[in-house]
Amino acid sequence: MTSSLTTPGLTRRLCCLLYELLLMLAVLLLASALFTPLKAWLGASFWLEQLFRLFLAAALFGYFGLSWVRRGQTVAMKTWRIKLVGRDGGSVGWPQALGRYLVALALFVGLPLLSYLGWERALGHTPEARWLPLLWWLIPFLAAFHDKERQFLHDQLAGTRQVLLPPRQKA
Repeated sequence: MTSSLTTPGLTRRLCCLLYELLLMLAVLLLASALFTPLKAWLGASFWLEQLFRLFLAAALFGYFGLSWVRRGQTVAMKTWRIKLVGRDGGSVGWPQALGRYLVALALFVGLPLLSYLGWERALGHTPEARWLPLLWWLIPFLAAFHDKERQFLHDQLAGTRQVLLPPRQKA
């Protein structure tokens, strides 16, 4: 690891994440619009719904994976001057991009979903059963305070780093 790679501050990364959520919404809306005619043509079924969910997950990976592998940055990351690199500072390849995506998917979707199912079973349809699982979303961010390089948990587990790029020089 080179010492010239600095980790962006938490505020910058969270602002980037908020922007990223808007872009994810756009990707999901576009993917839904592409899949809707197939759902209308074939009708409702359990397997078509599962295929639809996989299609949405694949569309998101297409956006993130392509961005991370080609430039190391999504549109939001470019705006906030954040770049994704490997632990050694090199570029991210497809296996590492897929690993980061799957780890993030498990942390931000899988664990809260499992927690929700458990709390709902224990507490029934109460507000607590809906809100307690959302506490899992804090864990990947809080892990940054226990990492010497201040990386989020999904970056630590995937062997990636977010680094701050220098400001662009005006010509």
